Amino acid sequence: MSENKTSAVASYKKRPLWQWLLIYAVVAVVAYGLIYYFVIAKKTSNPYSQKQTTSSTQTEELTTVDVILTDTGFSPQTVTLKAGTKVNWTNKSGKTATVNSADHPTHLKYPALNLGNFSDGETLSLVFDKPGTYGYHNHLDSSQYGKIVVE
Repeated sequence: MSENKTSAVASYKKRPLWQWLLIYAVVAVVAYGLIYYFVIAKKTSNPYSQKQTTSSTQTEELTTVDVILTDTGFSPQTVTLKAGTKVNWTNKSGKTATVNSADHPTHLKYPALNLGNFSDGETLSLVFDKPGTYGYHNHLDSSQYGKIVVE
């Protein structure tokens, strides 16, 4: 029986150096990816997003539209508005969600609409200045989506 233990230990130690380097590299990449996803990415802010911090004088000057996110999706799902209107998304879903531009998962059609994460009870805002149709979704649940039509 001691011969079996010795051969198992001997085969464990006989891996070539390149295999050990590859194993450590894969473990390091996975660890960095997890740290980035759970720690760093959540702390970065989007310069286009705005947490609900506007003063009352600024709010009076803008026309606003409110969109509520519940556990079933965005309501209203489609909003038609004039250029220069501010849209407020309020999270009432009971969990963290996102507002990201279409198409899922790339979010490249309108980067200003990539507002990022917001916790339950928080509000994100964006002023739509240019006419067009802007699709968006909750990246954490892509079945929840909506559309802003700016005239």
